[in-house]
Amino acid sequence: MKTATVGEVQKNFAKVLKSIRNGEEITITKRGKPIAKVVSLDPKVQIEWPDFQAESIELSGKQMSDIIVEGRDERQ
Repeated sequence: MKTATVGEVQKNFAKVLKSIRNGEEITITKRGKPIAKVVSLDPKVQIEWPDFQAESIELSGKQMSDIIVEGRDERQ
């Protein structure tokens, strides 16, 4: 959870709203004391990312960098 002063919220309101939309909870403080907690009305969406490494396949053959170097050498 983030904290921000009243002045910071006033100066960066668009940035604060973006953070809240992304699921961030923000505690607003005035003179060092918490006075409000701002949260999104919609629940934070959890993204289920696939395990890309487990799904990867091993490739065989020359590396692309070697092919490029060979192509450059042939043009000279």
